[in-house]
Amino acid sequence: MKFKIGDKVILNGNIYVSSNATTPARKITNKVTNITRIAKGSKHPYNTTGDLGWCDESSLKLYEDEKKYECEIELTDKNGLIDYLKEHDDKIIMIDSKELKDILGL
Repeated sequence: MKFKIGDKVILNGNIYVSSNATTPARKITNKVTNITRIAKGSKHPYNTTGDLGWCDESSLKLYEDEKKYECEIELTDKNGLIDYLKEHDDKIIMIDSKELKDILGL
């Protein structure tokens, strides 16, 4: 079994009223949900939060949280911005690109 109970997944595909049903009840698109039950050996072994119905492994994809990226930026001091940041290390300054260009004189 590719998924386990508790996995956060994205459901894209047919769902069935039972784990061995022959015809789908409906189709779900891009539903973020969690695996709540598994019926090993059945045609449609996975059930999810809210009891949407049973689905196939091929209809599921593991949900990936938003990725965080780190980067290093070197600033040339303009108008005392770097001095301000050094004095106030608990502050975060957010500015748009136009303001940044004005501060840096670009």
